[in-house]
Amino acid sequence: MAYSPVRRKYSFVGIDPGTTIGVAIIDLEGKPIEVFSSKNYSCSDVIERIISHGNPLIVASDVTPTPSTVKRISRIFSSPVHELDESLSTEEKVALTKGEGYEYKNVHERDALAACVNAFRRYKKKFSQVQKKTPAGVDVEEVKALVVKGVSISAAINRLIRAKEEKKKDTREEKQEQEERKGGEEDESENILRLRRIMKGKDEKIEMMKELTAALKAKVKEKEFEIKKLHAKLDSMRSARRREIEETEEISRREKEIERLREEVKARDEENAELRTIIEELKGKKEVKVKGGKRVKVIRSFSRNAILDTDRKYGLKKGDIVFFEDGSGGGASTAELLANKGVAVVIYGKELSHFAADKFFEFGIPAFSTPVEIPLLLKEESEGEGDFAFVDQHLLSEKIAEWKKEREKVEEKIILI
Repeated sequence: MAYSPVRRKYSFVGIDPGTTIGVAIIDLEGKPIEVFSSKNYSCSDVIERIISHGNPLIVASDVTPTPSTVKRISRIFSSPVHELDESLSTEEKVALTKGEGYEYKNVHERDALAACVNAFRRYKKKFSQVQKKTPAGVDVEEVKALVVKGVSISAAINRLIRAKEEKKKDTREEKQEQEERKGGEEDESENILRLRRIMKGKDEKIEMMKELTAALKAKVKEKEFEIKKLHAKLDSMRSARRREIEETEEISRREKEIERLREEVKARDEENAELRTIIEELKGKKEVKVKGGKRVKVIRSFSRNAILDTDRKYGLKKGDIVFFEDGSGGGASTAELLANKGVAVVIYGKELSHFAADKFFEFGIPAFSTPVEIPLLLKEESEGEGDFAFVDQHLLSEKIAEWKKEREKVEEKIILI
């Protein structure tokens, strides 16, 4: 919101930074110069707009601590920041922006206007004294500017009067020189004056270029800051992407591990089901339909692996009766392995090697052939499992008694010899 096209020497500036920036500029009498806000303004755009209305004596904010944007703009103009003990409340901001011809379109403009009006009020009483004490011919705004910078009113007035007198003296001396050079030097004087006017114009252009350079430097700093923020954002996004990839890979690895464990659990469940069946059989939970029968554990062949496999599945313990479907493959060491398990009786099919027979005899284990010596009831006849058979307990007892008598006779012969 623009108020006056007149360019002032000095001003108070209030800034409300953010996505939408609000800026308010008032003169040294507290009258509004311009209040505006924009979403698209950069820091350099704000600086150019402020420069067009004069040099800010004070840069102010409505909050504490002072935002970095406000501090950055104050440094560019070498202007002090109006520091607050505490942030302005909404009620205070509304009260500060009432009257005096103040107008605003939104809260951003209101907050900026409240900030610079609050800063102006700090100097309002002092400015009134300056207005009363400053004599005619002395620039009141320059006195106020010196007072804001910490110079007393009287010292500021005296400094400006001396400067004015020195300027007058310089002017008089220049005029005197011009008069002395009148005559043949009139053309030269005109040239000097023309050159001075040119130099003055150049000086004004230089000053304008300095202001523009300051604004451009501020813009460069702002862009560098934006680039730095974008680099930081890019690094953050890259890190987040890396973490996402790592998490995806970890999830995939865990899913594969879960699938493997499921397969393992399935295999274990199947194995456990088999073992439960075996345990039930061993504990006698399944009905045995052979009356007067003695359970016999079936071993497929007379070999070390077959013996260990039956031991793993059902256990071989002291007092067990075992049946080898094929007794021809075993020797002395295999017979000793079985003896060490505590087996009480061995029944075999086919022929048993004499090495194995001797070893069983040595350990006192009766060995009988089937079906010649002891007939067995196998799977089909017993309606049991294929790993078990049954033998007539009465017949087995008789055969064991006969075997023991034979063994005693053999031992007596050995003793006599």
